[in-house]
Amino acid sequence: MIAEENLSNKYQPLISISNANVVLLISKLMKQTVPHFKTYLVSDFYKKRKLNEDDFTQIYIEQAQILIRNYDYPFNINGQYRDITNQSKGFSDFYFYPNEQNVSTTSFFSVESKRLPSPEKSREKEYVIGEKNNGGIERYKTEKHGKGLYECGLLGFIEKENSSYWIKEINNWLKILSEIDKNWNKDEALSESESNTEFCFLKSIARRKSGVINLTHLWVLLN
Repeated sequence: MIAEENLSNKYQPLISISNANVVLLISKLMKQTVPHFKTYLVSDFYKKRKLNEDDFTQIYIEQAQILIRNYDYPFNINGQYRDITNQSKGFSDFYFYPNEQNVSTTSFFSVESKRLPSPEKSREKEYVIGEKNNGGIERYKTEKHGKGLYECGLLGFIEKENSSYWIKEINNWLKILSEIDKNWNKDEALSESESNTEFCFLKSIARRKSGVINLTHLWVLLN
């Protein structure tokens, strides 16, 4: 059996798990990684250090890699992906790729990381939109990330406020954009599907010229 058609195109690897199962397994792993990631942050080595977005992302990837090995997931994860297959511009913060023998290691799910709030006032809406096409969701809309893919994600690190606050804030930014910019649509709002004291899990879509991309959002509660 090969992947469902909406996961693979002529530029992507054919893998022996379906689109639905890939997304479910990636979501499972991303949630499963959260407590290990948070425990590591308060270890003696890291708890007194001031970490930035890249630091958080690297630690998260390392903890996910350990779980992939321990639980025999059918894919791998790595950081800083440059898409030489579909020619997306820019680098995804991390990505998932097949671990099957003689199968391309092209990304089939890329992820962009963002801090909430952004570290600078001038970048406060960067989870959605930013200067030089650097907004988290914006990168997928313009295919700076995820070109040729139909499932991707964002990883948010909540350092202030809570998930309810950020859902309201981000959806308000999206609503305003939909009213002033024809490239944005009101149906691109985030919808919460799971929340607890460790993380918040959400879904949304982004409309692109090439079609809709489904976005999975995992917000880690650090405060």
